[in-house]
Amino acid sequence: MTLANRITIGRLVLVPVFAVLIMSYTREQPWFRIAALATFGVAAISDGIDGFVARAYNQKTKLGAVLDPLADKLLVNTAFVFLAVNGELRTPIPAWFPVLILSRDAIIVIGAYLINEYYGPVRASPHIAGKLTTALQMSLIISVLLELHPRFVNGLLFATLAISIVSFAVYLYAGVKQVGNEDQA
Repeated sequence: MTLANRITIGRLVLVPVFAVLIMSYTREQPWFRIAALATFGVAAISDGIDGFVARAYNQKTKLGAVLDPLADKLLVNTAFVFLAVNGELRTPIPAWFPVLILSRDAIIVIGAYLINEYYGPVRASPHIAGKLTTALQMSLIISVLLELHPRFVNGLLFATLAISIVSFAVYLYAGVKQVGNEDQA
């Protein structure tokens, strides 16, 4: 197993640790929030490190191509769900937000699966809107855990929502285009 894949698996292991920490946070026990922030920070940094290691040391694998985005989605979506249900936070994530983000991700994954199943391998490449979505989502989570000013957090939340919608449209367009090209062939 490559070093890049080991780093990704480590990120997967941090997901339930993060969830337990944020579930346990109360104002009377602030160290849980700090520990959740540290755990999330390590996981977020490992996302960049595993990608760098895979590219720099030619460690790109099929397993890594599946595990890396899975780890990202599990980390971010788990964070949004648990930050929405913990009312002890200064600015909790609104309950509707994880529903929208999870729905977006589910539609993208189901669409990719269907294209792969019926039209051959998905020819999707990472897009700047998708990278920006991940960066904003992680920044939003960190800002909530840092308990930054509610106006800042809410502004970042709506910016994250906007770029998430844009990236969804980009991936939807790419999927429809691939299906259209295959139907014409």
